[in-house]
Amino acid sequence: MKKTFLLASLFLLINCSYSQKIKHVIVLGIDGCDIDGLMHTHIPNIDSLVAHGSWTYEAKAQKPTVSSPNWSSIIDGVPPQVNGVFGNDWQHKNVKDSVFCGGKKGHIFPTIFRILRESDKHAQICCIYEWWSFRRLVENGVCSIRQRTVWEGITDFRVPTVIHVRKPKFLFIHFNDVDETGHRDGHGSPQYYKAIERVDQSIGKIIKAVKKAHMLESTVFVIIADHGGIGHGHGGNTPQEVNVPFVISGAGIKQGHHIQSYVNNYDLPETIAKMLNAKIPDCWQGKVVEEIFE
Repeated sequence: MKKTFLLASLFLLINCSYSQKIKHVIVLGIDGCDIDGLMHTHIPNIDSLVAHGSWTYEAKAQKPTVSSPNWSSIIDGVPPQVNGVFGNDWQHKNVKDSVFCGGKKGHIFPTIFRILRESDKHAQICCIYEWWSFRRLVENGVCSIRQRTVWEGITDFRVPTVIHVRKPKFLFIHFNDVDETGHRDGHGSPQYYKAIERVDQSIGKIIKAVKKAHMLESTVFVIIADHGGIGHGHGGNTPQEVNVPFVISGAGIKQGHHIQSYVNNYDLPETIAKMLNAKIPDCWQGKVVEEIFE
């Protein structure tokens, strides 16, 4: 039933004009989601976004393949060697004497949240995250909402409410349970696969909320992960840890397109900035993944 609903909903995307301006971007960030997990689970909502969008399962996480360096790169357009985030123990005090991108001393590297806020001071820019440490990677004062939901049950309630009330221009959602399950039960375990399937169900609820808010025809969905994993952990350089999904689906995006170019995870903010007509900072080092656009 859920798959039927999603396919019907995505039919609207296929038939909308590709020249229509993108008004909303929703990032679905799945912590610790490896490619094996996507290939061996029942995920009708993710599969439909892939089928109706542009995708690669060989986008590259940054080294070390741990959360803070990679989520930071995903939102601030540079690798760890540039922003200085090398581990989950990173704190703002680590850069109190540093200057990034011509800004003030001690300010972190500009994220997509800040760039979109500078582009549109009235925009609804929202960040909902389950991992407590995600908050410190985003600047203070740039989000309309920056809130931790702890686990998927609260996320499933909170995110549709934000979509209905705020109709955000940019919404970033961080799911944490897949990574925690990988550490506890192991990547490739039945429990790990079930965790990915639970996230897929959450994504279905989010798409349903977007449709109900009359945003579907002008929304782009992004699926990305910070890293994969092997055994009960991650941090190394194996393909299982380095290769991550990069899926972009929605208004103005090529349908059923396998991305051929080499993609780093820090290409995402530049690509989003182009979608939402925001100025790309000269100091970002990613690229716009041009081939996804119709």
